[in-house]
Amino acid sequence: MALMDKHWILLVDPQPEGYLKELEASLRGCKIIVETSTVKAREFIFYNDVDLIVLDHGGDPPSTEALQFFKSAKPSIPVIIITPCGSERLAVEVFRCGASDYFTKPLVMEELWIGVRTALGLKSISDSKESGRYMNGLHRALRYINRYYHTKIRLSQVAREAGMSVSCFERSFKDMVGVTFTTYVSELRIIRAIELLKEKNLPMSNIAFACGFTNQFHFTRTFKKVARVPPTVFRKSLLEDIPLNEDSLPIFRHLKKQNISKRREHKTRTPLK
Repeated sequence: MALMDKHWILLVDPQPEGYLKELEASLRGCKIIVETSTVKAREFIFYNDVDLIVLDHGGDPPSTEALQFFKSAKPSIPVIIITPCGSERLAVEVFRCGASDYFTKPLVMEELWIGVRTALGLKSISDSKESGRYMNGLHRALRYINRYYHTKIRLSQVAREAGMSVSCFERSFKDMVGVTFTTYVSELRIIRAIELLKEKNLPMSNIAFACGFTNQFHFTRTFKKVARVPPTVFRKSLLEDIPLNEDSLPIFRHLKKQNISKRREHKTRTPLK
């Protein structure tokens, strides 16, 4: 049941008036069918095919029951949950029931747009203006992290730098870099610490503070988690000229994908010198 080259989306929400026009404007390549009742939505699904279901959490029955029904009746159709009362517990529950994605109200249309395209398998968006703005925001965030990693850098700060909400930034950052924001910052700090460990007379506490750690204990624990050994052992290996296995650190693998060498980073005065 296709309308030319458009995708059909079933929106199930008892009160869609607050965002429907904006949603239709942001998804111009889609045909949106609105059902305010989950009962009518179930009937619609029995006799019609759609490409995606966007389901509001709430009402009677709750979205989890409707979600289970849709995934049982039409398991191939992706379902996105939207909710005015999001929580970690609800997110876990709906993902276990088969939801493709999860967004809280008030909706950020750019985030939902990305989620819809991903659910529909339309991941090739590099030619669109929205995609360019989205990627520019991520690159701004990376530059910000690389510049201020040694300070008390916060996720909310970096998300603002990218022009995204925290949830959208976390998801987008991991998709692009391959690791979470927290992991990236930790590994960035450890890479800098490895350089400082070559200075045999530099105290561990000084290295910890120079790399953005609040205390030596936190530094040692993070270093051991990332590099697999404590910094004291690592320093000894450096002094004995034992080569570093850079493939053990995901951030090194990311840099290699980008064809960035440590020498080049030093010349361009980034924190990865």
